[in-house]
Amino acid sequence: MNVNCRQLLMAGFLLLAVFLPSGGCAYGKGTEPSAERTVTDMAGRTMTLPAKISRVYVNRPGSILMYAIDPSMIVNRSFRYTREAQHFFRKEYLALPYVENSPEEILKLDADLILTFYDINKQSIDQSERLAAKTGIPVYMASLKFEDYPDVFRRLGALLGREGQTDKMLGFIERHVEPVIAKSGSIPPERRLSVYYAEGERGLHTDPSGSIHTRLIELVGAKNAARVDKVSRKGMSAVSFEQLLLWNPDRIIVWAGLGTKTGTLSYIKSDPLWAKLPAVSRGDIDQIPYLPFGWFDRPASINRLLGVPWLANHLYPEHYGIDIDAVVREYFRVFYHYELNQEELSLVLRP
Repeated sequence: MNVNCRQLLMAGFLLLAVFLPSGGCAYGKGTEPSAERTVTDMAGRTMTLPAKISRVYVNRPGSILMYAIDPSMIVNRSFRYTREAQHFFRKEYLALPYVENSPEEILKLDADLILTFYDINKQSIDQSERLAAKTGIPVYMASLKFEDYPDVFRRLGALLGREGQTDKMLGFIERHVEPVIAKSGSIPPERRLSVYYAEGERGLHTDPSGSIHTRLIELVGAKNAARVDKVSRKGMSAVSFEQLLLWNPDRIIVWAGLGTKTGTLSYIKSDPLWAKLPAVSRGDIDQIPYLPFGWFDRPASINRLLGVPWLANHLYPEHYGIDIDAVVREYFRVFYHYELNQEELSLVLRP
């Protein structure tokens, strides 16, 4: 081979070395096959997401869910916590900015993904589409339905690369929620207690069967005493004391505030009118635990998973035989990343 040919070949090799990246890959930065992926959310919406998601904006019901999966990935708070409730959360999380549903404020958070944990219907889908259009950030919709929680955990574990943690969350459902639901069917009709859920300052608001706020009553094998019309998703149908006397519930459970105890229980126990109700005179009335969120509803999110074994044990301790202290410790460990000591256990379980 003459000198000129050799020089031409060497020049060609040099050009290839300049334009091809090291490692022999013909893809430039940001165009690697694994840099993006296509996923379908629980509403059947398809979207393109980064291969790795590090920063997640989440709506209010989803805050508890995302905190359980990985609090370090959250970029916002959507609850204002009481001092009592703050005790159980990481300082880094509590220092996050309070942002809820404002596209302008969401844009400042530099999120890779917006996660909404809500009822999936035409209205919520339209809201998600508008939010995605305004922010340019993909909106992944996860179902808030109680029955869908295992699927939600599995999907989000894979989506966020946190399968190890979501497996622990699934394990809690398998050990402490599904057995209760399965065993509730064996309670004879004559042993099924009627339960009144007392809401509002004076306890004369409630939610009937079929409401998201009272779902746990039927799940553990009891009957909802209320016979009123269901109102909006926020619930709290007004009732009269005369209605309550006619219903004559076996047990009364009293609503809880968000991280604080309402005055409803004290009012009911001290009111002469309420004393006429047999359940009150017998002392069959109890405060629903409320730290760091109510265990029954408000918000109607994954905090209800702890409410299932709590209510089952509360109403039918002999039937279920639940070691509720151990269950509560496990829930806090898995979902709040917090180890309860004995004093804290007594505080949250027996308010």
